[in-house]
Amino acid sequence: MEWNAVTWIFAALIAARLLVEVVVDGLQLRHLARRGDEIPSHLQGRVDPETIRRAVAYNRDRLRLGIYRHFHDAALPVSLVAFGFRSLEGLVGRSGLPASSFAGGLLFLVLLMILVDLWSLPPSLWSVFVVEARHGFNRRTARIFAADRLRLLALSLLVGGTVTAAVLLLIRGGGEWWWAMAFAAVAALQLFFAWIHPRVIMPRFNRFSPVPADLADDVSRLAGRVGFPLGDVVTMDSSRRSSHVNAFIVGLRGGRRIVLFDTLVETLPRAGLLAVLAHELGHFRLGHVRGRVVLALVGLAAAFALFGWIERIPAVYLGLGFTQPSAHAALAVFAVLAAAGSFPFGWMLRERSRRDELAADRFAVEAVGDGRDLAESLVALSKGNLSSPGSHPWYRSYRNTHPPLRHRLAAIRRHAEGLGLDGPDVSG
Repeated sequence: MEWNAVTWIFAALIAARLLVEVVVDGLQLRHLARRGDEIPSHLQGRVDPETIRRAVAYNRDRLRLGIYRHFHDAALPVSLVAFGFRSLEGLVGRSGLPASSFAGGLLFLVLLMILVDLWSLPPSLWSVFVVEARHGFNRRTARIFAADRLRLLALSLLVGGTVTAAVLLLIRGGGEWWWAMAFAAVAALQLFFAWIHPRVIMPRFNRFSPVPADLADDVSRLAGRVGFPLGDVVTMDSSRRSSHVNAFIVGLRGGRRIVLFDTLVETLPRAGLLAVLAHELGHFRLGHVRGRVVLALVGLAAAFALFGWIERIPAVYLGLGFTQPSAHAALAVFAVLAAAGSFPFGWMLRERSRRDELAADRFAVEAVGDGRDLAESLVALSKGNLSSPGSHPWYRSYRNTHPPLRHRLAAIRRHAEGLGLDGPDVSG
């Protein structure tokens, strides 16, 4: 490794990300410690002090693990740059494949994927079998956890290996505009996997069952009322792994599926369940999902253009742990630079996400003709998931993809009353 300006830039990006994330999590940890079991005004009469105490304890444990995880995650790219990349190249060389060959480069990157997966294992184990178990959420057995990890690794190697092989081939033989062709290939593969994900990949991890006929009819009427092209509605056996509650919509046009956690169906009354689904449908009807796909593709195109520029600079390879430029080294150094420097963009996307959530709430109020069902469902979901009862402003800005519950309830009430509908009581 040759310490140069690129190394300093990399170190500064790693340090900046680590500093921001540790500071915001530390502020949130202190914020929760100070509030104790105080019930927020918007939850007065809806929750008891014991629920608040449990929520504070759960979120503080998650934050402590998160702070450890920031240091753990930062140590990997630093170690790779310091000695890991050279060690992996040496391992490939001992296999009999020149690291500079296509096969050797692909083996190097596959080994790197496996290393990254193994590195993430200790905090994942602690999260599932200590934090989640301590607070009554985990239902995974060691066997289920191991099977899930092995399936995810196999899937990552299949998908990641396919994408990586395509990019390697284009770097090696695509000419000056290889990065544009690589972007097109990767974008096409991503859209293909998004299309097959609900029908082919997800059933490898969970069992899906049709919902009862009366619920399917209610959901179908709601989807028809808001103009959503529904494929089918199913429940997922999430209770095998966790008691958390949620719902989501997956798939592209022609294969969209509404997925309800079985824990959600058990938790919410029918009217509340339909209000939550109306919120999810709102993301599609308001163009949020399409907008996110477009933003992701624009970001991917910009990343590949930057990649194409960085790939031509020898100092990048020397400053980030390699002895000479190569196609596999280009992918590796770009990956560590992107991981270190992309956090401001994630911050901006979360700000956009919070605006989208409020818009989807307004859509749901109009779709079901009532504000109370959605509001009470959000409270129930907050209680069931032990969501944080409060947040520091900096943490809220940097971390949260959803607005605070207090803001959502107030916005729902204003919108419902503006339409002459019943809204939630948040005066407490």
